[in-house]
Amino acid sequence: MRDRAPLPVPERRACAGLASELATHHGDQGAASPRPDEAAELAALAVGEESEEQRNRFLVLRLYEALNAGEARRAQELLAPDLEWWFHGPPARQHMMRLLTGATGGVGFAFSPRSVDAFGSTVIAEGADDARQLYWVHAWTVGPDGVITQLREYFNTDLTVTLLSSGANAAAAAIAAAPPKQGAAASSSAGPKCLWQSRRADSAHKSLPGLVLAI
Repeated sequence: MRDRAPLPVPERRACAGLASELATHHGDQGAASPRPDEAAELAALAVGEESEEQRNRFLVLRLYEALNAGEARRAQELLAPDLEWWFHGPPARQHMMRLLTGATGGVGFAFSPRSVDAFGSTVIAEGADDARQLYWVHAWTVGPDGVITQLREYFNTDLTVTLLSSGANAAAAAIAAAPPKQGAAASSSAGPKCLWQSRRADSAHKSLPGLVLAI
């Protein structure tokens, strides 16, 4: 793995609760584009055979849809009242925090994920603005009661998601046995396993600081 540029100590914040209404999220972009296997996932949902990862992935997709539509009540139902939030990036880019607390004061940043992947209770979404000047990654954690409990947000930061212990429990073993998601680097069966890496279209000619998220 290439050397990673150092970053400041991550800022840890907690959203003690959402405002009574989220700021209206303007933008004409929708949720993530369907994946080739999404039709099969939707079919599984229809007959009640969805997996934990499918349920968590669609939960996060529904959250982005609610935010983009400015549907405060719908978004609140998907989030824990004490949502824990970690941010990595320029302070001026804390758009999601402002959106969730109703502090946008006008037109907010359009979060339209280009990919959404799930690894157990962790769901990774990534996207960029139209000009591809701002790249973001969200790592959501879905709790056992089916609501989102944590968000780790990365702006203009390359992210690598690594599984530290493949034998910790049955769920971790199942994830470790699965093939890496598209764009993930190969790794040996022993030790940490790379599950996911940033897939920026401009990565060949634009370098960003990087972080590793261990799950």
